Amino acid sequence: MISAIGVSYLLQNLMWYVTGGLAKQYPTVPWISNSITIGSATTKVVTIVTPILTILLVIALVTIIQKTKIGMAMRAVSKDFETAQLMGIKIDSVISTTFIIGSLLAAVGSVLYFTNYTSVTPTVGAMPGLKAFVAAVFGGIGSIPGAVIGAFIIGICENLIKALGYTTFSDAFTFALLIVILLFKPTGLFGEKISEKV
Repeated sequence: MISAIGVSYLLQNLMWYVTGGLAKQYPTVPWISNSITIGSATTKVVTIVTPILTILLVIALVTIIQKTKIGMAMRAVSKDFETAQLMGIKIDSVISTTFIIGSLLAAVGSVLYFTNYTSVTPTVGAMPGLKAFVAAVFGGIGSIPGAVIGAFIIGICENLIKALGYTTFSDAFTFALLIVILLFKPTGLFGEKISEKV
């Protein structure tokens, strides 16, 4: 995780140097960028598609992890690195596959997220990335459905705070929530309890 964060900062600053930090026009994504009217409210198609696609991707990811050979290897490596290696699991291949799946999901998430924006800069994804980490901790590290539920709860709470006129404090709420969770329930809402043998 630390290496992934390090690489992300490297890429962000590299692109900041290449582009000079100037905002670039975000391309219009066909169909999901269109507007739709529901009753008296008008919104973009992406607003409707995002929760549905999120649920479908969660189901697909859980199925891969629970029902496939590579998923079994991922679970084995996450539980016990050395034992998995002794059992003949190719650690490097598993780690590479995990990063590929994670990158694909991040790509889908970024397209859905930035469809609502007209322009982007190299560092504009830093805050959503941090909030995704908070959602994972809040839901429970290691629990995919927990991370998604945590993200939905954080998103709903942030929108309520903005609706009440406290937009400035929406980001502060997210990180305050992280501190509270780490203090009182470090494993998250759906995280597994770790039992230590003496």
